[in-house]
Amino acid sequence: MMLSSADRRRLFHQLLRAAILSGFAMYIIYLVRTDSLTLYIAPRMVIYVKLSAMGLYATAIYQVYTAFQTWKGKDIINCDCNHEPSSSVTKNTLIYGLFILPIALGFLLPDGMLGNNIVSKKGIHLSGPESLMPIASMSPASKQPQTEAEWKALFPFDESTKANAKLGRQLYQQATIRIPEKDYVETLTTIDLYRSNFIGKTVEISGFVFREEGMSNNQFVVSRFVMNCCSADSVPYGIVINFPHAAAFKDDAWVKVSGILNESTFDGKKISVLDAQHLQIIEAPDSPYVYPDYDFDL
Repeated sequence: MMLSSADRRRLFHQLLRAAILSGFAMYIIYLVRTDSLTLYIAPRMVIYVKLSAMGLYATAIYQVYTAFQTWKGKDIINCDCNHEPSSSVTKNTLIYGLFILPIALGFLLPDGMLGNNIVSKKGIHLSGPESLMPIASMSPASKQPQTEAEWKALFPFDESTKANAKLGRQLYQQATIRIPEKDYVETLTTIDLYRSNFIGKTVEISGFVFREEGMSNNQFVVSRFVMNCCSADSVPYGIVINFPHAAAFKDDAWVKVSGILNESTFDGKKISVLDAQHLQIIEAPDSPYVYPDYDFDL
């Protein structure tokens, strides 16, 4: 069967669209099989991305079906609209290139962790969210608070900081406060919110080394990326480390630090700092991200 030039052009576009849709679906499957998907999206989004791969495959199959019908000389799209593909090579190259290039880069470029190059563009968060300003609380008591009134005096709260006050009570009773992957940003925020209560406490944190412009040779930041939905919205949070031999640790090196919490000023703002007592190089985790705890204030 001889096809007209318009049918051949339509057949080519339908098959190319099917290939592009299949390419995106195959890339998602590739990320799943190589355990790389969570380098780009939060775990809670994984199921939706997997389902999208199924939708892409289904749409690609439909494009193949329409191509088969075109090859048989049939047009299954019955409407008065003009659905003929453009005959402009330049226009088609630009349009399809926008889809083909990301697929090619995804398969060809290695997966990499975010680090100093991204932090320097996004900026580092050295304190809690702007919506939570430091609360003026009483100095830590010489002995453990015994009554509810004493606890409330030490950790005052309003409706937006109630969960932080609850976590603060728990942290206050620990000999060493370890910043966990779960509740990473919530713990840092709580410490910063009730900073005066934790000054002098031993704090342990892990992350990668970052140096902010204006820091001394004895300082760097230990940071983690906090991801909400995907890598594009990830935000680096961390704490400044004071250490006499800080210059010996390279940017992006992963370290575990234990030190005494203190208070300092950087860029005109009061911040929490750790006077490091123990500092060691550690292996980078499989994922550089930590995630907000959406049940934290429930």
